[in-house]
Amino acid sequence: MTAGTTRTALAAALLAAGCGAEPDPCAAIAGPCVALHVSSDEIERVDQLELDVVYGARHATATTRPDGGGAVALPLVTAIALDGDVAAAASIEVGVVAAGKLGGEVLGTGAGTVTVTAGAPAELALVLTAPQACVAGGHYCGGDKVAGDPDTLYTCNGGGVPLARGVCAAGCVVRPTDDDVCRADGGPCVDGGFYCGGDKLDGDPRTLYRCEAGAGVAGVVCDDGCVVAPAGQDDFCR
Repeated sequence: MTAGTTRTALAAALLAAGCGAEPDPCAAIAGPCVALHVSSDEIERVDQLELDVVYGARHATATTRPDGGGAVALPLVTAIALDGDVAAAASIEVGVVAAGKLGGEVLGTGAGTVTVTAGAPAELALVLTAPQACVAGGHYCGGDKVAGDPDTLYTCNGGGVPLARGVCAAGCVVRPTDDDVCRADGGPCVDGGFYCGGDKLDGDPRTLYRCEAGAGVAGVVCDDGCVVAPAGQDDFCR
C-alpha cells in the first residue's frame, strides 16, 4: 500500500489482517504511533481509506491506497505516525475518523479516540458502518449524521471523510434546523469584541465573530484556524 502523508500525520501501509498474528504497522515507524485496526460487519473490501486526525491543536488528513491498485479485504490494519515534535513524555488524546471507499464511493465511516503515552504502544479499533446522509458543507457534531467525537465539530465532506473543524471545550450543540455549533465556553462575550466560535459565544471554532448582544455576528472563516487570545485581548485568525 502507498503511504499517504500530510504535514502533521502519516498513514502507513494498509495491511490485511487475516487469521493468526496481525502485522505490526508501527514496527517501522520511529516516534509516537497509533496502530489502527479497521473492521466492518457490512463491508467486505475497500480500495481507499481516508483519515481525519486531530490531536492537541493539530489537524491532518491522509489517504491510503493499495500498491498497484486493487482492493484489500477487511479487517485491515494501518498506522498513524504523529509528528516527532510531540514531546516524548507527553500524554495526548488522538481523535480519528475514517472513511472506507471502493470505486470512489464511501461505503462506511467510523470514529474513535485513543490516548498516546510515551513508551507505550497505542492501538485503536474502528468499525465502519454505512454513513448517514448529511448536507455537504454543513457543520455537524460527531454522531449527528457524521462519524466522529461528539465534542468535536465537523464539516460534512460529500463523498469523503468528515473533516474536523475543532474540539468544543464546552461541548457541541446539535441544532436540527441549522448548523451545529460549539457551545460558548466562559461567557458572556463583550460587545464589540472578536471571538472564535466556542470562546464565550456559540459558533464554529474556525470562524471569527464580533460579539453583539451576547451573540456572534459577521463571522469570518479563518482559513488557517482561529486563535483564542489571552483574556482582555481579541481573538484573531491565524
